[in-house]
Amino acid sequence: MTDIQKHINYWIDGAEDDLITAELLIQQKRIIHGLFFCHLVIEKAIKAYYVKVVGEVAPRSHNLFYLSEKAELIYDDEI
Repeated sequence: MTDIQKHINYWIDGAEDDLITAELLIQQKRIIHGLFFCHLVIEKAIKAYYVKVVGEVAPRSHNLFYLSEKAELIYDDEI
C-alpha cells in the first residue's frame, strides 16, 4: 500500500467514524453538535479526494469552500 493510499484511508476512516457520531448526536437531539460532525465528515471526504487526485498531503484547513477549490471540485446548482 502506498503512502497516498494510507492518507486516503486515514481520511475515509475518520469520516466514517464521524458519521456514526453525527448520527448518534442527531438521534439524541444534539443537533448543533451533530451538524458539527457532519461538517467534519464532508471535510474529511474532500481531503481524501484531494489526496487521491493531487497526490499529496491535504491542506490544513477546515474551510470547505477552500478545500473544494484546492481539490478542483465543481458543484452544479443541484448540489
